[in-house]
Amino acid sequence: QGVLICLEVDLRVDEDGGMQRAAISAVQEGAKQHVIIVAGPRKAIRDALLGANILKMEFALRDVLVVPYELGGRKVQKNKEEEDKLSRPDGTGFDTNKRPTWETQPYVADAVGDDWETYVNAEMEDAVLQNGPKVQEDGIVIIVANTGEIIRRGVGQVPWRNIVEELEQKVKEDAPVNLGFLSES
Repeated sequence: QGVLICLEVDLRVDEDGGMQRAAISAVQEGAKQHVIIVAGPRKAIRDALLGANILKMEFALRDVLVVPYELGGRKVQKNKEEEDKLSRPDGTGFDTNKRPTWETQPYVADAVGDDWETYVNAEMEDAVLQNGPKVQEDGIVIIVANTGEIIRRGVGQVPWRNIVEELEQKVKEDAPVNLGFLSES
């Protein structure tokens, strides 16, 4: 968990693609955002983000931030950004300089910095030890409540609705109980 809060993400701050860099700790403490990290090969990331796109309003209402991390896709940051622009159409015609809409939603943040590779590789190694090598194909998900607590780690397809409900429940459990009805008026 200590390493996790130091990791940085680029957040979408406007509809024109403007980005702002922040540490996970700042996102959680300042904006009270839950963070869901999805790591795996390109197909696992695409499938997860497509599934998340269905619940995009839930993410906005419940302060959920999704951070995809493509295994093997972060070696050289400069080349990756150029590759992103060239290889990911968004369905708006022949403009090849755009990424798919599910990758550019406001609730999707980009993992930045070399520390992500170290963190994700360690998590992936643990998952492989527990679940076998197929995990590297299926991908992993790490759910971090806005308190910084990792509340679940999973493998394979992401059950988005269950995760959102679990995060909502976690917030309710951690919230102070209002006992105002006990005070005398």
